[in-house]
Amino acid sequence: MQGTSRSELAAELERCARLCEDTAQLYVERHGDDVGTEVVSSLLLAAAALDTAVKAVEAGEGTTALLIASTLASDAVAAAERRGLDESLLRCVPMLRRVAALCERALDET
Repeated sequence: MQGTSRSELAAELERCARLCEDTAQLYVERHGDDVGTEVVSSLLLAAAALDTAVKAVEAGEGTTALLIASTLASDAVAAAERRGLDESLLRCVPMLRRVAALCERALDET
């Protein structure tokens, strides 16, 4: 992994996972009964995959975990875009795009 060190990648994945969780919670609080479950579940699935990828990257492994994290991050972006980007998603979606690209870059370097 040349462009981004393992520790930098792990830190970025960790930040995005926490943002996904926080965004899912905020989304539920703001939208109540009108919450889009696809958006919330995709954010939480992405967070879980990112957490798994952090552990794998820190252990010097991670090919499968990075592939899954990239896929679920992209799925969360797609779900958010289908629902419509609102204030609660404006910070999370660009970060998800960024970590998906970082995961892909790390996979290309392995």
